[in-house]
Amino acid sequence: MIEAATVKRLVRGALLAAAVGAGGCRAGLGGASTPAAVADVAPSGGVVERGEPSAITALAFRAPTLVAGTARGVRLWEGERGNEDEYETLGPDEGLPGNGVTAIGLDGDRNVWVATDAGIGRFSRAAKAEGAASAWRYQAMGGLAGITTLAPTTSGRDVLAWAGGADGLYRGDGTSWTPVDGVRGFIVSSLDLDADGRSAWVGTRARGLFHVDASGAREVPVGEDPAAIEEIVGTALTAVGTRVAAARAPSGSRLIFLEEGDAQSFRAQPDVRIAGIVDTGHGAELVAGPVGAERAYALQLLEAGEPPPPGGLRFVSVKKGTASARLKDRWVAVPLDVAVPPGVSAVAGGAGELFVGTTHVGVARAAKGRPAYLAGASLVGDADRLTVACASPARCFAVTDGPRAWLTDGDIYKEVAVGEADDATVLAVVTDRAGTIYALSSEPKYAGLVITRLARAAAASARASASGDLWKGFQRVPLTLPAPGPGISFAAISPAGVLWVGLRAHSAGGNVDDGGDVSAGALELDLASHHAIHHRALAAGERGTPEMLPLPAALTNIFFEPNATWFSSLSGVTRFSEGELRRWGENEGLRSELVHGVARGAGDTWWAATSEGLARLEGGSWRAYGGGEDAVVATRAIVRGPSGGELWVATAKGLRRLSPADVTAGRDGETVLPGDFRDVTFDRTGRAWALSSSAIALVSSSTPTR
Repeated sequence: MIEAATVKRLVRGALLAAAVGAGGCRAGLGGASTPAAVADVAPSGGVVERGEPSAITALAFRAPTLVAGTARGVRLWEGERGNEDEYETLGPDEGLPGNGVTAIGLDGDRNVWVATDAGIGRFSRAAKAEGAASAWRYQAMGGLAGITTLAPTTSGRDVLAWAGGADGLYRGDGTSWTPVDGVRGFIVSSLDLDADGRSAWVGTRARGLFHVDASGAREVPVGEDPAAIEEIVGTALTAVGTRVAAARAPSGSRLIFLEEGDAQSFRAQPDVRIAGIVDTGHGAELVAGPVGAERAYALQLLEAGEPPPPGGLRFVSVKKGTASARLKDRWVAVPLDVAVPPGVSAVAGGAGELFVGTTHVGVARAAKGRPAYLAGASLVGDADRLTVACASPARCFAVTDGPRAWLTDGDIYKEVAVGEADDATVLAVVTDRAGTIYALSSEPKYAGLVITRLARAAAASARASASGDLWKGFQRVPLTLPAPGPGISFAAISPAGVLWVGLRAHSAGGNVDDGGDVSAGALELDLASHHAIHHRALAAGERGTPEMLPLPAALTNIFFEPNATWFSSLSGVTRFSEGELRRWGENEGLRSELVHGVARGAGDTWWAATSEGLARLEGGSWRAYGGGEDAVVATRAIVRGPSGGELWVATAKGLRRLSPADVTAGRDGETVLPGDFRDVTFDRTGRAWALSSSAIALVSSSTPTR
C-alpha cells in the first residue's frame, strides 16, 4: 500500500497529463392533473430503489417535450424516444419562486407553465446569452395560490391557460385570471381541454363533473349521485370517440362513459385504484390496480357476447336493471404489454407514449418488460459515483451529485448538512475501519479539499430530524488545481487509516463539453498525522517533492491489499508494490484502457471493469472475460462482496453478481437488478448500495437474483 512513511523506493517522473473523458454534458437541467396522495410502496425481496426524496407532483407531455414537477422545480426532457438521458432542470436559479411545483403544463409553443405556492408563471425559450446558465426565461403570470391543475391552450386566441385548485376554476388571458361561475368554491381535481382549447372538462371532489366554455359551467351527469364520488381523476377520448371519465369512490373506482343519453357509470372491484387516465393517441389508457402493483390498460369496446380478454378489468354497472346494466360487458380494460413503475403519482401521455411519475423512483416511460426510467432523478443527477457511510443500519449518509448529502434509512431520503460551509458542495462520505465517518467538500473560493468528521450521530432513524448530529472540522487541505473547487472520482480509507481521493478539477476554460474537466491527480492523507501528499502532474520547470508519485492521470478507483495498492484509470490498471509501479494497458491484453474499477476475486484472481466488459489477469496479461451477448457490455464499477469470493459488477445492462462457481463455469454471473448501473459499494453491515442512471438501490447481499 502507498503510504509516505513506508515507500521503499522513490519512483520519479512526471505524472501523465490527460483529460478525464466525459460524455455529453446534461446542462443544468434539471395532463397535468394533480395526483392524490399515494401510500408508499413497501419494499419486497430485500431491494429498495429510490430516485426521489418526494413524489413527482405533476407531468405534462406534448411531443417531443416531457416536463415533470418536483419539490425542487421543473425537470424537462426533449428529443426522440431513447434519448431520455438528456434533461434540463428549471428552478430557483432560473427564477422560479415558491417551494415546489404543484401543477405543470405545456402550451402550443411548448412553453412550460408552472404553478407553485407563489403563483403561476411561464418559462419560455429565449436566445441564450453569453455566460448564461439557461436559455429559459421565467415570467410571472399571476399570484393565484393553491393551484393544483393547469392546462395551457394550443392556440391561445381566446384563453392562454386554465387553472384549477381549492377555490375553483380560472380562465387566464395573459394579463389576469377570471374565476369561472358555476364551479366557484369547488375543489378542482382534474382539467382536460377540448381540441380547440376554448372549452374544458373539469373534475371536482364530491361535486361531480362539469363542462366549461365561454358561457359558463354546465354540470355533466355521471350516472349516480355526484356526492358519492370522492373525486374525478380525469377524462379522455376512447378510440371510437366516446369521452370517458375516471373517478374514485369509497365503493370502488369508476369509469363513466359520457355517451348520448344517460351517462353510464361502472364500478371496479374494491382493490382497483385508478391512478390516471390519458389519451395517448391510441385512445384512452388507464393506469390502475392495487397500490404498488399498477398496470397500464386500454379500453376496449366488446361485441355482444364477446368474452373479455384474460387479465382484463371488469367494470360492473352501478345501477342494476337499467340500460347501462344490460351493457355492462360492453367496455373492458385490457392490459397493455408494457410495464409501469410502482407507486404512481402522476400520469401523462400522447403520440403513442405513456409516462408515469412516482412517489419515490422518479419518472418512467411505460415499456415492455421493465419501465424505462428517465435520467435526472434528484438523488442521482449526473452522478457516476456513489459513496455511503453508515452510523447505524437505519442512519446512513449518501453522496451522489451534490451539493448536499442525503440522510437515509434506505427508504426515506432527506437532504442534510455534514459540516460543510453554506456555499460548499459535498463530494463524498467515507468510513474508516473503526466506523468513524468523514465528509469531503469543496468551496467555490478555496482551491483545496475540506474534511469534516462526525463527532456524534443522533440515535434516531433517518426519518427523524438530523439536529442531533454533530460534525466538526477535521482538516483543510490546500491543493494545486486549475481552478478552485475540486471534484472527485473516488474516496477510500486504507486499513492503515490513510485517506485516498482521486481528484478532478474544472479548468478556467469552462465545462465538460469544452474539455474543462481534467484529472488533478490524487490526494493521500494520513488521518492520524494529518500529513498530506498531492500526487499530480507537474508543470514545466516545476519540481515536486520526493514523496510525489507518478500515478497515471484520470484515476477512477482504488483497491487496497496488505502489500500493494491497485489503481484503475482511463489509461489502464496500475499496481504499486514495494516502491514500484507496474502498468497494464491494451498492449498487456486489456480490450480497453478505459478502466473504471479493479478488485480481487476468489483466490488470487484480479479483475478489471472496463468500457468493453470485464477483464481478468492471467499470467501477467489481461484477458477479456464473459460469453454470450453480455460479453462486451460496458462495466462501470466492480467491488468485492462481503463473503470475499463473489464480485458485484455495475454494467450498462444491470447490476450483476459473479460467484466463484460462475467463474469456474465461465458464466457471466446473474442479474441482481436490471437497469443502467454506474456504481456499487458495500456498507459496514454487508449491504450493497448501487447507483443507476435513475435511482439508488439498497440490496441485501442475500437478495435472490431477478
